[in-house]
Amino acid sequence: MDAIDPSFAALDRIEAALARLAAATARAKEVRLAAAAETVRLEVDNEKLREAVGEALGQLDGLIAQVEAEGGQ
Repeated sequence: MDAIDPSFAALDRIEAALARLAAATARAKEVRLAAAAETVRLEVDNEKLREAVGEALGQLDGLIAQVEAEGGQ
């Protein structure tokens, strides 16, 4: 029965730990990229909503001005 050289066993453990760190780093990067994409999507949606609300308020202002001009306060 051959004895395993402790230095080789230590190197194997170090390599396994480095592989786990690399995998964890890759997963973290994927999560950050997904979060960034979601943030961009939310910012675009927010801007669309702001524009829609601005247009609706403009229409309301126009209607209010029209009613006031007609004397129907």
